[in-house]
Amino acid sequence: MPTGRRKPSLFLEPRRRLALEWYRARQRFVELRMGWSYKYLSKKKPRPKMGLRRVGPTAQALYRQMYTAFADGDITTLSTICTEGLLASFKSRIAARPRNERLRVAVLPYKGSALRQVVIRMRSRQSLARLVSRGPGRLEALVQGTGEEKPVSEYLVLQRRMWKEVEEPWMVWGTTEETEPDTVLGSNALVPATAKTK
Repeated sequence: MPTGRRKPSLFLEPRRRLALEWYRARQRFVELRMGWSYKYLSKKKPRPKMGLRRVGPTAQALYRQMYTAFADGDITTLSTICTEGLLASFKSRIAARPRNERLRVAVLPYKGSALRQVVIRMRSRQSLARLVSRGPGRLEALVQGTGEEKPVSEYLVLQRRMWKEVEEPWMVWGTTEETEPDTVLGSNALVPATAKTK
């Protein structure tokens, strides 16, 4: 869903903004209904707990672990916390690295047969340094222009499956982009894209 400046202005485009907020409210209701369905799908007791308060801290821990394992080229760890599609992407990116190069990622403190997925906005300051080993002593040298701190905002998608009434742990499904208002409202929106004024 659009956030911040991407939302239509309440004063300049009130009809579009209200249509977007109505869509958001309907989606929240659908998500709540799906959550209850997920919980009560299992006839086995005790039923799975929703654990919504733990999703944020779990996302932060998995996010840090995912990028650290990627930087280290640790496919074993990635295979335990990532789903197949994201794992394949990481494997190909790791394989494409020169043998004498490795990455160092620093995620600095944050500012902030059923399937469940949640999307969490991760805001952090990160630095990604490329290190190249040179010479017989294999001393690592920092590649110039890398390792600078910058603010990063990503949307992390977590997934949890229930298979044969056994709940699996949260895994990183991948990342996604923030949705544009026109995408949410679509061509069949109740409100035209450009409001006509008299």
